[in-house]
Amino acid sequence: MVFKKKVLRKRNILSVIDVIMLTLFTVLFLKLDLVTLKLSAIIILSLLFINVLGIILLNLRKKVLIGLGSFILVLSIIINGILSYYLYNTNSFLNKSFGSSNLTTTNTYYVVTSQSSNLSKNDISGEVAYYKDNVNIDKAISKLKDKYSVITKSYDDVATMFNDVLNGTMKFMIVEKSSYDLVFKLDDSMDAKDFKILYKISIKVNSDEAADAKNSFNVYIGGTDFTNNCMDFNMIVSINTKTNEVLMTSIPRDYYMTVVGVSDNKKDTLSYMAPYGITTSVKSLEKLFGIKIDYYIKVNTTSLVNVVDNIGGITYCSNQAYTTTHALVLDSYDDTKGKKLYVKKGCQEINGIEALTIARERNAFEGRDRVRQENCRKIIIAIFNKLNNVNTIKNYASILESFEGLYETNIPKKVISNVAKATLDNNGNWKITEQEVNGSDGKDYVHLTNYKDWVMYPDMNTVNSATNKINEILN
Repeated sequence: MVFKKKVLRKRNILSVIDVIMLTLFTVLFLKLDLVTLKLSAIIILSLLFINVLGIILLNLRKKVLIGLGSFILVLSIIINGILSYYLYNTNSFLNKSFGSSNLTTTNTYYVVTSQSSNLSKNDISGEVAYYKDNVNIDKAISKLKDKYSVITKSYDDVATMFNDVLNGTMKFMIVEKSSYDLVFKLDDSMDAKDFKILYKISIKVNSDEAADAKNSFNVYIGGTDFTNNCMDFNMIVSINTKTNEVLMTSIPRDYYMTVVGVSDNKKDTLSYMAPYGITTSVKSLEKLFGIKIDYYIKVNTTSLVNVVDNIGGITYCSNQAYTTTHALVLDSYDDTKGKKLYVKKGCQEINGIEALTIARERNAFEGRDRVRQENCRKIIIAIFNKLNNVNTIKNYASILESFEGLYETNIPKKVISNVAKATLDNNGNWKITEQEVNGSDGKDYVHLTNYKDWVMYPDMNTVNSATNKINEILN
């Protein structure tokens, strides 16, 4: 009898381990909250039934039944262990990626003098010039005054301010980083070598907190270049989890629109709004379209390379054959550093750097940025199609890791749960439609300065039509 009890105890070590693994799986599964309550109950009760059956069989007297019970429990332990691993990684990823509702944008300002002045940061004092329409310039000046004894002089014209510093009329100026870079890009008479940066100031601006989770909502997706100074890709995605409909509205990067939060209703391109912070872009788009944008996703397009490579590449289909004007290089606008990409007409497999190069390309097309926005939509859809492939489970952890540096967002985790549940309820079927707004090309003042660059004046007929379709999806 003692021997039998010892044997039973040894057998039930397997049962104890199985119960622990099932409990771990259940806790992680319910915490993840990506499945409807009905389906959750079915899954958990099914696993519980299998485990109870295994425990009962393990404790019977017949060797065949004991063997079957042992097999069921071992298999259950392995399955629950594997599932718990994936659930833990998924939950950790979602908590990190969608756990914050209050993100910050950092604006950088330079205190600059002429290269010939022989001044250092220890010499900063007296009058400092500034351009009055630089975003958050008051906060930057206040921070400068906390460290140095200075007084400020405002300028209405950027070129005049730079020239006054260059010729010594003003010893110093404080200027926002992207404005500083833009001057040398747009004004051939200016050379960065003639100036030197003495001191840097960083200003952090909090974005608005996200609204509560909703069943239908708009998300602004903005894709920044590696400098973080240009929002090259812009889209409003309208999602209705009740009807399983998605509408993707593409907006050209050069769309010229009122910048909300700036005096005198000044305008700028959507692309050049990037340094002002994601909230500025969102509010400006809300004003243009007359809609509420609930959430945003700010995508770092260079991280796109890691994502595409980790999922094993994507299928991209082109309407035409072309050779990119951009080279296959990261973190550089110097297209002499790498070879160009030839894209054939039709469908082809592309890797990460090829996807990034295609996403950047606009000069190879007659439609320029309109075609680029279309290609970006194709790449996004191709990534999600690839993620639906069961083969991605092999590299699950590395895929999740690659997504961590891809974006910033204020989307609550609950919204992701709602989308996942809607996907399961409808067998993964979403009706996805696309549209884009249009306009006419021209030249106008950009970056809240007195410099001109290419812009696109919105065609309000296409904007109003797009707004109507967005409202149809959400209602």
